[in-house]
Amino acid sequence: MNQKTAKLLKKYAEAKGINEKQIKREWLVLNEFEKDQKKQDILKELVKK
Repeated sequence: MNQKTAKLLKKYAEAKGINEKQIKREWLVLNEFEKDQKKQDILKELVKK
């Protein structure tokens, strides 16, 4: 996970009110395709707010 992704996950966790460490744990078990898909979903949700 690079710095940009970590920052994105932190913003997402704050917006959702979810524990940041839990989000990062979930992220680490995803494969590359799933990570790409999840990242697009997170960006869409953050743009809406």
